[in-house]
Amino acid sequence: MEGIQSIDQISAQSAKTQAQKSQLNQDFDDFLTLLTTQLQNQDPLDPMDSNEFTNQLVQFSQVEQQLATNDILEDMRALSVLQITDIGLGFVGMDVEIAGNSFDFDGTNKVDLSYIIPEQAADTNISIKNANGQTVYSSDGETSTGVKTFKWDGTNNDGFKVAPGNYTIQVSSTNPEGKSLIVQTNVPGRVDGIESDGSGNTMLLVGDLRIPIADITRATLPKTVTPVAN
Repeated sequence: MEGIQSIDQISAQSAKTQAQKSQLNQDFDDFLTLLTTQLQNQDPLDPMDSNEFTNQLVQFSQVEQQLATNDILEDMRALSVLQITDIGLGFVGMDVEIAGNSFDFDGTNKVDLSYIIPEQAADTNISIKNANGQTVYSSDGETSTGVKTFKWDGTNNDGFKVAPGNYTIQVSSTNPEGKSLIVQTNVPGRVDGIESDGSGNTMLLVGDLRIPIADITRATLPKTVTPVAN
C-alpha cells in the first residue's frame, strides 16, 4: 500500500495544480478571444459549425473539474497527515507493546514479553537470543490458543544475569499433527519521539527502532515510582 504523502509533497502538488489552473484560465481566455474573432468574421451565408467549439468548451470544463477534484484530494491528504502526526505525538513518552521480536534489556529489570498461539499446540519452545544470535535462555511455553505472557528476569540457562543490550525472543510451536505454527511475538519499548520515513508515514522512535503505528498492540502510561520517605 502506498504511503501517505508528506506535507512538503502535498504543498508541491498543490503548487503544480495552481500553475495548471492558471495555464488553463489563460488557454480558455485565448480560446474565447479566438472564437469571438471567428464569429465576428464568419460568412453569414456559411456560418461556422458550432459542434467543434462546443466540444472544446466541454473539454475545458472537464479539465477544470479534474483540477478541482485534485484540490479536494490534496486537502484530504493534508488532513490525514496532520491527524496521523497528532496520533503519533500522543504515543510519545508511553510504554508500548510492539509486534516484533527485538527488545532491550537494561541488566536489572524484568522484561514483559508475550506471544500468540493461533491454535491448540502440542509443544511450544521459547528462546532468548543475544545480539550475536546465541541462545542465552530457553524454556517450554504454553500450548493453549490465545495471548500468552512471559516475564524474563534477564538470567541465562545457568541462572546468571546476562549483560545489558539488545535481545530477541523466538517462539516455535507445532500442532498435534507436527505442523509448525506461525506465532506472533510482542516486545516492550518506550516511545521517545516520532519522525517521517520519507514517504509521509509517521514512525514511532522506540530506542534504536523506528516502528509503524500499526505495529503497536498496546500502550500504557509509564509506571511511576513512589519515592521512599526518609
